[in-house]
Amino acid sequence: MKKLMIGLFAAFVIIFSFAPVSFALELGAQAGDFEVEDLKGNIVKTSDYKGKILIINFWATWCPPCKKEMPDFDLLDKELKKTNNVVLLAVNMTDGKRDTKSKVESFIKDNNYGMKVLLDSEGKAAKLYEIKWLPTTVILDSKGIIRWQVFGETTKEAVLKAIKEIK
Repeated sequence: MKKLMIGLFAAFVIIFSFAPVSFALELGAQAGDFEVEDLKGNIVKTSDYKGKILIINFWATWCPPCKKEMPDFDLLDKELKKTNNVVLLAVNMTDGKRDTKSKVESFIKDNNYGMKVLLDSEGKAAKLYEIKWLPTTVILDSKGIIRWQVFGETTKEAVLKAIKEIK
């Protein structure tokens, strides 16, 4: 009986230890909620946008493909602000070395970008969404379900097409 209990406990631990790994970016899965600061120091949570389609773009200023897609994301953001039912969050991988708050602020200001930029200074959002490549873009439906993702550079047109399919 003791061996059976130990075996069941070990199986339970193994199953639930790996569950978050396989769950994080699975299409159709409930997305995790993260909390980070924006450039103004305000706390922003993904759950603040429940009821809206949410585009989360993970990026860095040192990442060439990220920098290449930013003009498209800025245009996308301007277009989405007119609808009020889809929100873009640009989550910067602010590690304190390659990207700092001041580097991000300068990059956004120098390029005259207007999208909402969040600083993942502790890596919590990246860990929750298992970000291994930059850029990575994820789209959540209005219920917080992961409906679309792309690892690597994308375009405004591709994101708009995905949003249309989600609606």
